[in-house]
Amino acid sequence: MNKKGDADTVFSAERFLWELQRAFYSMKNSPVLAVILFEGAAFIVVHAKGAGKIYGDMIGILLLITLLGWLLNSMMHGNKKIVTGAFLLLTVGTMLQCIMKQEQLIKNPGTGQTGNPAADLQIQYLAAFAAAIVMATVYRKCPKIASMRACRILTASALSLSALTLIVAKGVGNVKNWIHIGGISLQTTEIVKLLYVFIASALLGTTKQPSPQRIRVFYGVTIAEGFFLAMQSEFGTMLLLLMVFFTYVFLFLPDIKVFFKTMAVLGVCVTIAVMAGIQLDRWREAGLFLGTNPAAGLYLSNYHKITNRFIYWMNPEKDALGLGYQLLKARESIVLGGWFGTASVTDLPVKTSDLVYPALIQRCGMVFALLIFFVYIMMWLEGIRLVIRKQDRYHQAVGAGLIFMFFDQTLIIIGGSTGLCPLTGITLPFISSGGSSLMVTFMTIGLLLAISGNIKWKGTVQNEEDEFFKENAMAAKCYAALRHFYAHLPRPNFRPAAGSLRGGGQTENEGKGKDVCQRVHKREHQRQRGKHSGGFRKTGRKKKVQ
Repeated sequence: MNKKGDADTVFSAERFLWELQRAFYSMKNSPVLAVILFEGAAFIVVHAKGAGKIYGDMIGILLLITLLGWLLNSMMHGNKKIVTGAFLLLTVGTMLQCIMKQEQLIKNPGTGQTGNPAADLQIQYLAAFAAAIVMATVYRKCPKIASMRACRILTASALSLSALTLIVAKGVGNVKNWIHIGGISLQTTEIVKLLYVFIASALLGTTKQPSPQRIRVFYGVTIAEGFFLAMQSEFGTMLLLLMVFFTYVFLFLPDIKVFFKTMAVLGVCVTIAVMAGIQLDRWREAGLFLGTNPAAGLYLSNYHKITNRFIYWMNPEKDALGLGYQLLKARESIVLGGWFGTASVTDLPVKTSDLVYPALIQRCGMVFALLIFFVYIMMWLEGIRLVIRKQDRYHQAVGAGLIFMFFDQTLIIIGGSTGLCPLTGITLPFISSGGSSLMVTFMTIGLLLAISGNIKWKGTVQNEEDEFFKENAMAAKCYAALRHFYAHLPRPNFRPAAGSLRGGGQTENEGKGKDVCQRVHKREHQRQRGKHSGGFRKTGRKKKVQ
């Protein structure tokens, strides 16, 4: 036993050294050298903007993530184009965040005297990179993640986390999606959207023909999470979750009619919601209780928040200093940036997160921003190619959910910040700041690289016959007890009541009605008697002729 264990240890150590050596030599003809040159060229640009010191503190972390990430990706035979795109986007995000930190230091010189201004970025990058490694390793080594038992645990975790957020979260603006634990702030919606991908993949991706129960659970989880997000006023994440939901319905439900029916039902629900909001507004203006109670007030607050986004998206000039201020400043930044950027900087609100793309255009120009958008498109196309090439349906489902979530989030924030669609409060992957969103983005790329490598286990052979609600002895006893209770439940007899209602519901023409009924019955009786008597006479006439 010991000799066998020692042999396995030596073999794994030799295999690791061989893989490490192969990955190191593969760097000679790989894009990683171009990425390192790009990181060096970014230092020149950032230094020209006056933020060379801050970027100098970050470049060591960038080089570490780039080299170590490339070696690990080569060892697990991951997709090189996806990891290269991630490194490029991370470099651009680091460059932009350092420039904006320097601008903040110039505006408030006292904030730079407390220590290293790049310390928070360094911690976020290292923590996110470590989370990506852990997530990729767990996915490669833990096939039980595709089981129905894991799906139940993930579903309970996602719903519990969303419910807990409503109770204990502190609102940031009008949105309640942050939980503060000690000195750490956690954005729960970022974790929930990642859990949703695994839940949907387990329900729809472990069998070619998902059972009706699994489909119902999938729809139920989506509706529940949409409700929680609406209660949190997190409509940007709700839109993203809805887009991922339709991706799964379109790709992994066998009947295409379900997709169109779901779209039609959603359209009807949106119409009903709009009509309900209009009617509640009228009742509130009239002072009726239906429009002034707390439930109606909560509904109207969310209704007005959504409608105002559409109103001021079309005409932000209506409230230039209020709800339309962010979009107007974003347009101003895009115009000032032009094709190649400008040195004049406007006071752009939430420039590190929601409006980071207009900030990028203003400082680096439209040409550079379009090149960055093409990097996102390249990663999306490569992700689709990866999903198509995968043989296992479960890995296809996870990969499709992750890559579409990544790209849909990019489209939503770029479209909203440039005025192509209503503005939402989500982040641009790798470019915007934020600990929770950056960590989930790293984990998403780590999972995609793990899926693109050689995974030995398959998700479609684990639990094709297993269901989400698995029957057991206790559940069967409870169900039998409920049926017995329902069978012996006393039920009122409505026949006497119905008869009394019919008897008591007569009008002043009751007598006439009775006479009419009696005449009708009398004529029917005479007709029947005449029919029988006529038959006998006819028979008798025939006999007489004979």
